Amino acid sequence: MYATVLALVPMRAAAQAVDATPAGHEVKVTVSSYTYVEPGPRISIHAAKVGGEYAGTVLLSKRRHVFAQADVRGIVGNSTYEGRCSPWLIRPNSGSPNGYELDLGESSPCSESGDRDWYVEARGLVGKDFTRHTWVLSPYSGVGFRHLSNGTGGAAGFRTDEYLYLPAGLTAHTKVGSHRLTFTLEYDHLLQGWQTTRNSKLGGGEVPATPAAPAFTIDGITDVSFAQPGGWSARVSTKYYVTNRWSVEPYYVHWSVNASPPNDQTVTFTVNRVTAREQMRFYEPFNVTNEFGVKLGFRF
Repeated sequence: MYATVLALVPMRAAAQAVDATPAGHEVKVTVSSYTYVEPGPRISIHAAKVGGEYAGTVLLSKRRHVFAQADVRGIVGNSTYEGRCSPWLIRPNSGSPNGYELDLGESSPCSESGDRDWYVEARGLVGKDFTRHTWVLSPYSGVGFRHLSNGTGGAAGFRTDEYLYLPAGLTAHTKVGSHRLTFTLEYDHLLQGWQTTRNSKLGGGEVPATPAAPAFTIDGITDVSFAQPGGWSARVSTKYYVTNRWSVEPYYVHWSVNASPPNDQTVTFTVNRVTAREQMRFYEPFNVTNEFGVKLGFRF
């Protein structure tokens, strides 16, 4: 009986020897697949991307198991746009200086590839570890900021999106044999989003004559910004430590952002050498983003 108890003590201790959130630094290399979609009428921007990430963790109170984390990540790739494009057209309007008003014609399928697409994201988090037998549970929260840039038509940074959000998540730590394993589930509440479309980067162009209208030129379009007050994100990841320093981490991120209120932009166009300006109303539609990837990490 005494020998049995002695044999069980180290086994029980080993079963409970699960690492809490460790202090230190970690760098990661990321490979991912990224897809942005506006469901109706459907357009998509998708790309294979590569990137890097740095994360630092400090223990605010070792006795109370409270920690703070800061991480910065960036990711970049050349994207492909698939969707619909609408041509410019003009219709007679006696109230316009050049006798015409500007409009958009019927859309048709179009695509474009090779545009630069990237984002950077920075987060500050505070959490606490709770030991539960062979698990350590680490709830956390904080604040995050994300800046996304899309190019189009050779114009880098044509569209930018910026999100300020509130993350709330839970990381569960355990061990498989002598190897550490973690699972993370997170929900992000979008506090405020800002979307800017820089039409001025596209310049202008000539539209040929049709049987219904003469030729005209688009001389310029003003930039336009949209507020994005509603949305959320969900993140799931699993990290397996191959050694004490090296880890492999498959992950998934989903963003869902509500449509924005409409806003006006001014288009300048010339018909028969007479220039007119017209305000046109646009909005940023509801959109979703899905990102699947794998991170290779090194702790030091």
